[in-house]
Amino acid sequence: MDPQLIELENAIEEAEIAKRAFVKENPNGAGDKNERMRLYTNVEMSRKALREYKKLNPHLL
Repeated sequence: MDPQLIELENAIEEAEIAKRAFVKENPNGAGDKNERMRLYTNVEMSRKALREYKKLNPHLL
């Protein structure tokens, strides 16, 4: 398997773990809103990077 593909998938997992930990510590929208938005944006950017990589490298899938 392609190392960059694995790296992108791992980045998504790590971003989701960080987001879940923050949400668990700050339920119902509590906590720093900027940090919450940064974590959610990080997850979305990681997913976008993986989609772009797959689109540019369909031969690897």
